[in-house]
Amino acid sequence: MKLNKKTLSEQIYQILKADILTQTFSPGEKLTLKQLQERFEVSSTPIRDALTRLTEEGLMEYYSNIGVNVVSLNREDLKELYEFMADLDSLAIRHAASHPNQEALRKELEENALASARFLQTDSRTEEDQAHWQALSDRFHLIFYDYCRNRRMCAAAERQRGQLTIFSNQYSADPAALLEIEREHQGIYRAYTDGDVELAVRRMQEHLMHSMEFALELVKD
Repeated sequence: MKLNKKTLSEQIYQILKADILTQTFSPGEKLTLKQLQERFEVSSTPIRDALTRLTEEGLMEYYSNIGVNVVSLNREDLKELYEFMADLDSLAIRHAASHPNQEALRKELEENALASARFLQTDSRTEEDQAHWQALSDRFHLIFYDYCRNRRMCAAAERQRGQLTIFSNQYSADPAALLEIEREHQGIYRAYTDGDVELAVRRMQEHLMHSMEFALELVKD
């Protein structure tokens, strides 16, 4: 696979990240530097750069001069992950509620909610449609971080959401789970735009706990 030499590291990063999030690579799968060099037809330097970024995001475990293992999460890991994100997303909502430009925040939430609702009105959905909805779903959570005015909180969320997306990509393919996720997002949106921040927080926490149950069904151990 030949790549644009000006952005080798970025392209490799994006390709490998997509492979992880869609489980083209299995959890725990080992990838060697030699294998990746043969795939991308480049030196080890841009590959190492991409692997470093993926490791920092918690999507890979990187072993210098050897290669990487795709992250693998057990049931206890998932419980910790979803409980942490429930607390962090709730904190982001509370911080966002003090942002001076509430009109812009609510407009973004509304646009996201309308776009997600339109997706559910589509009778036949392609893989591209599903990927678009997943991006909207992820974006719904991240809107609050954009307005929370706390860089460390945003960095923590970015690192953890990658691991969460590995599982949400799978369980949101189930129509029943997708409808439940969408219903809960709409409930959070309505509570926040109605000015009831604490109700939005409670609904966000409940939403992450329900999503955790969907994720746990995918893990056997």
